[in-house]
Amino acid sequence: MANTTTVSTPQKSRPQMLPPDTRPVERFTSQSDYLTGDLSLGRQAVLKDLRRYLQVPYTTLIRSAFGAPADISLIRQKLTQDHILKTEGAKSQWVGFAAPPTRSNVSENVTFRPLTDVISSIFDQIPNCDVSFTANPFTTPLSERGNTSRPDAYIVHGRPAPNPTHWFDLVVPFEFKKTKDRSAKRDNEQKIIWCLHQIMREDPLRRFAMGITIEDTDMRFWYSSRAFLAVSKPINFTTEIDDVISLFYSIGSGSREALGWDPTIERIRIGNEVQYKFEIGNRFYTTTRPLATYGADAMVGRGTRVYEALDEEGNLVAIKDSWRDDDREPEGMILERILKDIQDKLGEEEMAEAEKYFVKILAYEDIFVSGKVDKTFKPEEEGDICFEWIAIDDDPFLSTTRHLPSTGHIPSSEHPPPELARCEVRPPSTVIPRRVHARTVFKEVGIPLAKLTGLVDGLNCQHDSARALYYVHKAGYVHRDFSVNNVLWFEGDGRGIGKLTDFEYAKKVGAKESHDIRTGTMHFMAGEVEAQHYIFMPEPDPATVDGDLDSPPFRMNFLHDLESHWWGSMWFLLYHTDANSPTECPKEQLKCFNQAFPRVIAHTSRRDFFTLWRELSAARATLSMTYQEKCLAIFKLSITLRQCYNIAEENFPDLVLDDCLQDKAHKSVRDTYVEVVEELGGSQIQLKPVRECQEMKRNVDDSPSHRAEKKARRA
Repeated sequence: MANTTTVSTPQKSRPQMLPPDTRPVERFTSQSDYLTGDLSLGRQAVLKDLRRYLQVPYTTLIRSAFGAPADISLIRQKLTQDHILKTEGAKSQWVGFAAPPTRSNVSENVTFRPLTDVISSIFDQIPNCDVSFTANPFTTPLSERGNTSRPDAYIVHGRPAPNPTHWFDLVVPFEFKKTKDRSAKRDNEQKIIWCLHQIMREDPLRRFAMGITIEDTDMRFWYSSRAFLAVSKPINFTTEIDDVISLFYSIGSGSREALGWDPTIERIRIGNEVQYKFEIGNRFYTTTRPLATYGADAMVGRGTRVYEALDEEGNLVAIKDSWRDDDREPEGMILERILKDIQDKLGEEEMAEAEKYFVKILAYEDIFVSGKVDKTFKPEEEGDICFEWIAIDDDPFLSTTRHLPSTGHIPSSEHPPPELARCEVRPPSTVIPRRVHARTVFKEVGIPLAKLTGLVDGLNCQHDSARALYYVHKAGYVHRDFSVNNVLWFEGDGRGIGKLTDFEYAKKVGAKESHDIRTGTMHFMAGEVEAQHYIFMPEPDPATVDGDLDSPPFRMNFLHDLESHWWGSMWFLLYHTDANSPTECPKEQLKCFNQAFPRVIAHTSRRDFFTLWRELSAARATLSMTYQEKCLAIFKLSITLRQCYNIAEENFPDLVLDDCLQDKAHKSVRDTYVEVVEELGGSQIQLKPVRECQEMKRNVDDSPSHRAEKKARRA
């Protein structure tokens, strides 16, 4: 008898959803405006991604970042002796700031120049201090990513300061304003946030970044981690002398680790290229090229960077460095459990077969810094829970000064198409998140389906990834994050093999953890996952329905993974065309692509694309004639999947997800790819993005010869 899983109506829980009027979109740092390299557009993208920052009492944030303050009485005394600080009775004042900056009639860089004496004098009194303060608003730090923005001042690592200065060297950037009005505050905020963003995306060694803004006498301390962006409430830097001294003493006496650097990564130069040496499990891996580092462009998130690397024996591997939620298990541990459950349920032989379709993990570990697991902190651990989330005002029009434009700061070779951005939709929350720094070593370096250019290779890759999902589901898990970047193709002596990866969000069916949020790459989410409720149950009988229907809390199941898999194939087919015999209607194909992948969640055009055959048929008709008919079965898979949904939800609110249904769905998927590949035979069709056809047509239409030809025809 087939094993049957019946999900009855449990006690309702708080839904993991945003308000109904909220339409989440992909990260702005993955969209075209950010990718242009324009500083103004990039800054707006970063602000829109962040949406908010955490405001924390000054003392709380400083203690969280640096620990308990040191005794500064001797430093204060020396500052007075050196005429940096003036003390009269109980009142103290910096000699260089006898009047507040707002009363200054000279430029900002001149107004705040006395800070050089204040901060440098504090650093001079710290034994073995290895940082320097530089106020030089006309010098742009060097950047590997072509960024030409420049802070008003900065503390750099090195004494004396390195010349020239690189963004790698910056410890704390500063932004100044003589006034404290709304415009000044906003301009400083936008610029310091960009500085912190630049530090975190530029340098794989940086675990967190710090900054300081001053508006008139108001000084605020900024702290950016992969969990949140925090800012202190302002203090008066001209009167709250001890707080100022204590802050710069903490910075000046801090080790590289305490200032945000990762001691388990070393930056090295091989020829003319910068590479990195990662330590994992007491072994070292030297990078050869980045595979995907765009995850670090978002200030808050996993900050994932993936590199091709060589181990100590010269073997090629892949290294992933990321920050997972602290209540999630490591990806390697999850995969181990999946394989063990496959072995327990299906036997040793099937487990060995399943391993072929998973990217093998050689090692994984949480990173230790200064003897402790490297985690982001929570300010409330300091005993003060007086914090609040502040919405970011991203209006660009109140900025009173400009940085130079930034050009070419995004390496296009490793950035995916914008529509492949990962999207995680969380409910509004006042909880301060925490993330754990982790690293994983993969045995093999494959090619993502998104970058494959062989049609048959891509379809074989999808066949094999479906096989991987079969074993995931047989083990009692759902993957929850299928995308064309999470399935890799490995070329071999035969036809090659596709393998599934990225198990960080995989979850045991029936597990009660609180992570049933909409997660994954936006355009591969199943429709029910987008909606966060079941949509294929039968309509109730109007004669018998009485009030509202009971509805169980939404949970992902194997059908959602298979639908995500199908969306992956739709992306592969509609994004590309035959390089040698392209579609005759690229404009129409792009229109269908945008209908299927509208770049916002829960768009009706996407639902129609999955549920209405007329939409699918119209999309298929736009494909290149060399494979249009032969791929019909892949489009028809949507019908099979909808039938499976109907069966599963037939007795709603009870959901019946049994082995028979699971086997039927998987067999249909596997057979479809076998059929299509056989139809294509030994075809060597190579693909290119269909956008290239549209761009080529546009260039031809705009050429002088073509315009002259059209003019002659009209005449």
